[in-house]
Amino acid sequence: MSSGSGEAPPTLSVSDAVAMRVREARARRGWTTKQTAEACAAAGVKTLTAATLANIETGRRTQDGTRRREISVDELAALAAVLDLSPTHLLGLPDNAEPGTKIRITPGLAFDDGALLLDWFRGQRPLPGTDARQFYSAALQRMPAEDGQKAVADLTRSVLEERAAQLTASVNSTMARVQEAIRAGATEEEIAALFQPGPADPK
Repeated sequence: MSSGSGEAPPTLSVSDAVAMRVREARARRGWTTKQTAEACAAAGVKTLTAATLANIETGRRTQDGTRRREISVDELAALAAVLDLSPTHLLGLPDNAEPGTKIRITPGLAFDDGALLLDWFRGQRPLPGTDARQFYSAALQRMPAEDGQKAVADLTRSVLEERAAQLTASVNSTMARVQEAIRAGATEEEIAALFQPGPADPK
């Protein structure tokens, strides 16, 4: 999936990326879509026919390139089992993705960091811009004790970084108001009042 000369690297949906990784995985085994479908049928997954696999890999695109055929969680798990892989192996950036290629998680969240995406899929690291405390709290419930200690350390660091960012933003906002007040000729008392914590300031 090349973007062409001079064009920005593509942004893939999760299904786009999984389809490319499925194609890569079966190619490594030397399997055609027909052989992959036969392996699926032998495993009892008769719905993954050669035609269905072709539709999964191509996405059955509309004229504007929109993918009409998404990949279900059940299909992801079945294909991973048939290909003798972990489901996680079928997630993340394709091996042959162009540098800068992103995977779109939501309309507002897209990432080109393959290591970050794999860590998130494995439950090891939250995505930037999401609630790290919620992520680690949930992850800790499924982690062995030794991994849990690292998760606690990561959570502590994440909370401290978030707190530092909040304090920095608050200080920058206050200094901007002070500079504006000085330019407007505010009195010392009025300037001092700007340093008093307000309802929105971190405690």
